[in-house]
Order: sequence, then structure tokens, then C-alpha cells
Amino acid sequence: MKMQAFPQARSGPDQVGVGGLALMAISMASEVAEGVPEEQAHGFFVAIGRRMAALEPLDGVSDASVLSARINAFWQALDWGEIELAVGQEAIVVRHRDLPTRIAPDPQGNWARMLLGVLEGAYDSWFRVLGSGPALRTSAEWKEDMLELRHGR
Repeated sequence: MKMQAFPQARSGPDQVGVGGLALMAISMASEVAEGVPEEQAHGFFVAIGRRMAALEPLDGVSDASVLSARINAFWQALDWGEIELAVGQEAIVVRHRDLPTRIAPDPQGNWARMLLGVLEGAYDSWFRVLGSGPALRTSAEWKEDMLELRHGR
């Protein structure tokens, strides 16, 4: 059974709907981003991304199209957009589109910083499971409303 970050809205007094989860997530991102140094906050979000990646084990995947399909299925189940994967000589580049960037008022941009760290951690974890060496690293950068991740030298 897969966990969903933002499950469908539920009813009942003990159930939290999508709006409640979104508010909780943006509050957490703001608290961490504003309460600790930036490098520590980034490390925390990367660690969350690594845990998320463990929910979709990719060991044994050896084909880029299968990898892309599996990662897309994972993010689509969470309603976290979709990816385009490009394997090059120097790096693997992931273009992640349609992320939930405006889930709540966030004038400081904490949600976007959290997403950057979470996705950096998830992709880095997946690439390491697939055999990436220690000399390679994963970096993430917002390019307008798309997050571009690069895993390479």
C-alpha cells in the first residue's frame, strides 16, 4: 500500500482533508525555514525527500523509460506533477513540472524552498539506489514554475 501525501478529501471529525494537509505542510515548511539556518533547513527537507523516495523503491530499474514511468506514477499519485527525464553524457536532467506551488499563502517562499530540498533528496536517493557513484551529486534549481534537477559531476 502506498502512502499519499495529499489524499483525497475525506469526511468525518477525525479526518484531515486536502486543505488541512496543505495548511499543515506550509506551516511546517515555514517553521523549519524560519527557525533554523538555511543550510540546516535544506538538509531537513532533503532528508524528507529521501524518506519519500523509499516509498517507491526503484532497485533493478535499468531502462530510462521505465524509470521515468515509475517516477511519474509516484508523483501523479500524490498530485505532484510529472517529469521529463533526459540522460546525457555528463548528467541526468529531470524537469519536474506542475508541482503544487501555490497551496497556501506563502509570501516568504518557504514552500518553494521546501519542495526544492524534498525533490533534491528524493531524486538523489533514487539515483544512488540505481548505482550512482559518490563523485556525482544532485542539485535542484527553480526555472520559473518548473524545478530542474541535475545529477552528475
